[in-house]
Amino acid sequence: MLALRKRLSYQQAKWALVLLLLLSLLMSTFQVFIDWQDEKATIQKQVMSTLYIVENAATEAAYSLDETLAKKVLTGLMRSNSFHTARLEDDLGYELASMYRPLEPLSLRWLSERIVSDLPQHFRLPLNRNNHLEVGTIIVTIDSGTVTNGFIRRSFRLIGTSLLSAMLLGAAMFMLFYVQISHPLSRLIGQLSLLEKAENDPAQLQFKQTSREDELGILARTITALWHKRKKVESELAKREAYFKAVLHQSSECMLLTNLKGEILDCNHETCRLLMYDAPKLLTLNIQDIDPEQTPSLLQDWMKSAQGDPKIFETQYRRSNGESFPVEVCANIIYLDNEARFLASFRDITQRKKDQEQVKFLAYYDALTSLPNRRFLNQHLDKVITEARNTGQVGGLVFIDLDRFKNVNDSMGHHVGDALLIEAAKRIVSCLSESDIAVRIGGDEFVLLLPVLANDHDEAQHRATILAEVLLAQLSKVFRLEQTDLFISASIGISLFPFGEASDSQILRQADTAMYEAKKKGRNGFRFYRQEMLQQITDLAILEKALHGAIHDNEFYLVYQPQVNNYGVLIGYEALLRWFNPELGFVSPARFIPVAEEIGLIYEIGDWVLENACRQLRIWQDMGLPPSFEGVAVNISPYQFAQEGFVNSVEKVMESTQIDPSLLDLEITEGMLVENIASVAEKMWRLKEHGIRFSIDDFGTGYSSLRYLQHFPINQLKIDQTFVRDLSSDPNSHVITNTIVSMAEHMNLSVLAEGVESTFEKAILENIGCTRYQGYYFSKPVKADLATLFLKDNEVFPFERQDA
Repeated sequence: MLALRKRLSYQQAKWALVLLLLLSLLMSTFQVFIDWQDEKATIQKQVMSTLYIVENAATEAAYSLDETLAKKVLTGLMRSNSFHTARLEDDLGYELASMYRPLEPLSLRWLSERIVSDLPQHFRLPLNRNNHLEVGTIIVTIDSGTVTNGFIRRSFRLIGTSLLSAMLLGAAMFMLFYVQISHPLSRLIGQLSLLEKAENDPAQLQFKQTSREDELGILARTITALWHKRKKVESELAKREAYFKAVLHQSSECMLLTNLKGEILDCNHETCRLLMYDAPKLLTLNIQDIDPEQTPSLLQDWMKSAQGDPKIFETQYRRSNGESFPVEVCANIIYLDNEARFLASFRDITQRKKDQEQVKFLAYYDALTSLPNRRFLNQHLDKVITEARNTGQVGGLVFIDLDRFKNVNDSMGHHVGDALLIEAAKRIVSCLSESDIAVRIGGDEFVLLLPVLANDHDEAQHRATILAEVLLAQLSKVFRLEQTDLFISASIGISLFPFGEASDSQILRQADTAMYEAKKKGRNGFRFYRQEMLQQITDLAILEKALHGAIHDNEFYLVYQPQVNNYGVLIGYEALLRWFNPELGFVSPARFIPVAEEIGLIYEIGDWVLENACRQLRIWQDMGLPPSFEGVAVNISPYQFAQEGFVNSVEKVMESTQIDPSLLDLEITEGMLVENIASVAEKMWRLKEHGIRFSIDDFGTGYSSLRYLQHFPINQLKIDQTFVRDLSSDPNSHVITNTIVSMAEHMNLSVLAEGVESTFEKAILENIGCTRYQGYYFSKPVKADLATLFLKDNEVFPFERQDA
């Protein structure tokens, strides 16, 4: 055994203790020094804070030379043990009062007087009145022993505690070094010494000579002697095997170990759980019983090609009940006891496969109807067209839009709308063959891809026609949803392919164009794409673009068509809108008004017409109107009239133009009266209160009903020109016109016939009892300047007519 002084534990503990004592002393001293600086500043702040507390009272005593008050101030000040003496002087240095307290006997006063010599003993506080007049001074002397006594005691405790901690730590380190190093090494040395005395081993041992005589030297010689011992290698191998088994059995992954014949050598609990085998049974199987693809020859190939990097692949494993399921395998060839082994870790990826399928489904199929979506169509349409072009067969693309679906959504809610779409999709699919594909591309729009219809165009068109008729019949049947019967229809557009070099997007656009043509023609029908449809779409786009700038570019203007009585006397004008575009020329109102209503420009255009007609009316008012002149009629669009602020906009125009409201005649259609009777009546009566008159335009072509008319302040009915034109050839038109005149007479309404173009028509109307007319027989619509001349000259019609 080594002597105590030579042991590493003794040497380490000894020097550690010395260093700890020195460091503790230095750190404690440094800490005391730092704390003293803080303590000194704190003492000075506390003394001055105490003086500031009595500053106001002391200032008052010094200013008034009140000795009694001064003594009270110092008495209060001396209640603090920190002060030894206190004195209050006036501004001339005379003492007003002073106090003294004897120094308290303290055991450490002698030390405080030496250590805290840099602490000021005397403190002065000048007393100023009104911040500028010095009236005296407070002078105090602190008891340094008292104020520093606590600090000195803390410092002693700190130093003592640090030294004691260092000594205890040194003793603990000594015991620790002995227990953890010296004693174990001594035992190890004894054991290794026995090994050195063995019969065979000493001859094989080779020691590196060393001059060290401590435990580490002995350990170095011993390790050198045992470096080549097989037991160390065996120990390392045992550790590795134990580590491998721990990883294998404790892993949360399923793990299998086989030899290159596929025989399962080991597995963990997760593998048994997933494959539904107990461990003993599983260890009798071959990996081919779980994965038929893992043959021994494949394992041999694995060993030959293995470079140490694991391979990840997907395959199907089989459970004990015969059920197969997808797994992701991470496999490698490893070596245990110099034998090649196949190690596989795997996981069940059934849910991941389902998730991938769901993602793929959502990417290419509609979640609501489970039909393919637009992305699916885009990927397949070009292939189908190319195939048809190569085989010479004719296919088709059918574009379906459900009519009035928005009404269902708005009135019954989106859940009913969704249910309707699902049912409609089922009906559409039921009409198709196996090769046909139904696609929902969004909203209430469906597309049918028909890869093969026929070998020639005519037969393909015939079959597409039959399919369209079947689709319309199916979709027009009642839908029973939430105890409610719903009826819809569909507009269908059909484009056949391949013809020409039309691409997939062009063919889809053609079918879409044909669908809109069907919708325009009244819905619940189908149309085949024709080349002229594209031109119509192009023309419509040009018209829309030009229409957006028409007001800004001053392309609109008004013309006025005279309205006369049976004597030809001018009784009013109807203001009519005209549009001249530099590129399009004169554009008929019948062409651009529906477009303006569709794209929302009718509101701006309607306001422009009303304002400009009223401005012209104001000019005529200022000029002076003949007694027979009743006013100017302005057509109001249903969209314009339906606006919430329509009445306010009319009132604003009347206010800005200062017209006589009784001279303004607003013409509305019968259809407007039945949309919302209460709202329409409320607006008309509000305007009627201003004196505005109302006429029903094109009367007899819409919802003619006395029940509706009685709710509204109507002044005049205008017989539609179709009845007037057929008076001479159609007895029904004669009867209808006669009925309108008779009804108006009983309701105390005036009647004006539109479109009067001959003396014969005027005579029939006059014979029936209609005495107010408008039409080309009397005059075409004329511009404002000519209309003004008619008023000035009190013109009687008909006469030589002017063109607008």
